[in-house]
Amino acid sequence: VDVVGRSIDSTTDLVRDEETPEATRAKLDRIADEVLARLLAENPDAARAFEVSAGYAAFDMRRISIFPLSAGYGRGVAVSLPEGARTYMQMGTGGAGAAFGIGGFASQFVIMFETPTDFERFVENGYDASADAGAMHGDERTTTEVQFTEGRSFFVLSKTGWRVNANASGTRYWKDEDLN
Repeated sequence: VDVVGRSIDSTTDLVRDEETPEATRAKLDRIADEVLARLLAENPDAARAFEVSAGYAAFDMRRISIFPLSAGYGRGVAVSLPEGARTYMQMGTGGAGAAFGIGGFASQFVIMFETPTDFERFVENGYDASADAGAMHGDERTTTEVQFTEGRSFFVLSKTGWRVNANASGTRYWKDEDLN
């Protein structure tokens, strides 16, 4: 149960706004920049996707699981390329039967967008990710071609490294009205 307590504390730190909106945006920018830099340094597929993408969104998320329920919340930044305009976003996920046992988990991920339309649709409307794109792990991939599924490519940091096209079902994204 101590793991859950630490995850709740970590989530509280993530969702708490700083003293000013500018400071909160700076915190989210720093987190997003660190997540993207790590992804590009550690995953050649991501670096190739980044070169051709119209934008990306980088998120830090906390998930708490107490069987049979699982819930998560995160914040991040969507950045259009090449101009670099930033939109601050929130995300949430949840479900029943999604996890076994009790625990708290931190996760970082990046979504890259194939076209400016894909990026704008995400920023303006958010979306409910309801389709599984399937998980492809490092050497298990049979092609080096960058894959976009419905205009997006997901890269999720796991204990074994970055997973490409990871499952995003049950996740909702929306603009953070207080920061934009």
